[in-house]
Amino acid sequence: MATEENSHPGTRVMAEPLFGYADEDGRPHTPTLQEAAAEWLDSVNFIDNPKRSPAAFNFVYHLATGMFFAFVVLNQLGPLKVLFMGLCISALVTVYNTVWYHRYCSHQAFRFRKPIFSLLFLWTNPMVFREEAYTVPHRVHHQLTEKAGDPYGPHLGWLGSYLAVESSQKFNTDISEKEYASLAASLGHIGFKANSHTQFQATGAIENVVHYGLRVLFAQMFWIMIFVCLGSASLIPAWYASIFAASFLIRDFNWHGHGGLFQRKKKPGWEFDTNSHALNQRFYGFLASEWHDNHHRYPGSANNGFLPGQLDFAFLLIRLLRRMGVVSSYTDDLPQFEKEMAPTS
Repeated sequence: MATEENSHPGTRVMAEPLFGYADEDGRPHTPTLQEAAAEWLDSVNFIDNPKRSPAAFNFVYHLATGMFFAFVVLNQLGPLKVLFMGLCISALVTVYNTVWYHRYCSHQAFRFRKPIFSLLFLWTNPMVFREEAYTVPHRVHHQLTEKAGDPYGPHLGWLGSYLAVESSQKFNTDISEKEYASLAASLGHIGFKANSHTQFQATGAIENVVHYGLRVLFAQMFWIMIFVCLGSASLIPAWYASIFAASFLIRDFNWHGHGGLFQRKKKPGWEFDTNSHALNQRFYGFLASEWHDNHHRYPGSANNGFLPGQLDFAFLLIRLLRRMGVVSSYTDDLPQFEKEMAPTS
């Protein structure tokens, strides 16, 4: 469910996958392996369609970090390296996925005091995955959760959901200039330089491609220099291996976070959202503060840890940033949850 301030033209901005949205009965179509592979290949085919270049670059980066992961696991893995990577993975999925991509870019669950603070996140983000490519499909996901048109979810199967990171970057460049202006304005809080409507039609990207390239290069150099200045350049391969692992978990979450094909029933008193199969999984909850059932019931809340034992490290960080003067305000729906759930909890 997107808030009014986060609204945009909905599924019109998303290009329909090659296998379609729905079956004849109106239910979300579950692609075969061949259909999922064909859709992904179309999503990264920048040779026939230059508009696919950003998605192709995203996957090349994912593949490159995967090579670092394989190298570290096969040649460098030890107790200290495991500890370092564990800390990096947790920091990446909590800070850049949950706090930045999810709660700020997608839902604006909190606000920065000054624009410079959002730019710090934007320009130091090492994940390469474009903010628009996360935010726009995610808002559609909340509008059409597990229904036909949902750009990712359990109906796609694990592989289709994993590869949806690329396919959900296929935007409909035929939207009108007015629709595009509304879409770009809904992403204005992120802080990137937006393309004109003409540039959007030519590139398939909302963010100016040159701006994106410069900040990606800056982020890579920034983190490499951090390690070099700390005298820990030998940890750089493990850093990129951690980025791969974090990206893998983010891709996996779209499927497991909604129960996967197992469709585990919600636990009374632990999960409350009746409009989705989203679950409060302890693994993703503790690792990335993704108490997903809570999030789907209260999508605009910066706090998702409502029950005892549901630690929300992302929210603790947001609260810390507010104490530091970085964050000016945030939404906390815990009181609303306690009011609504008290009779049944």
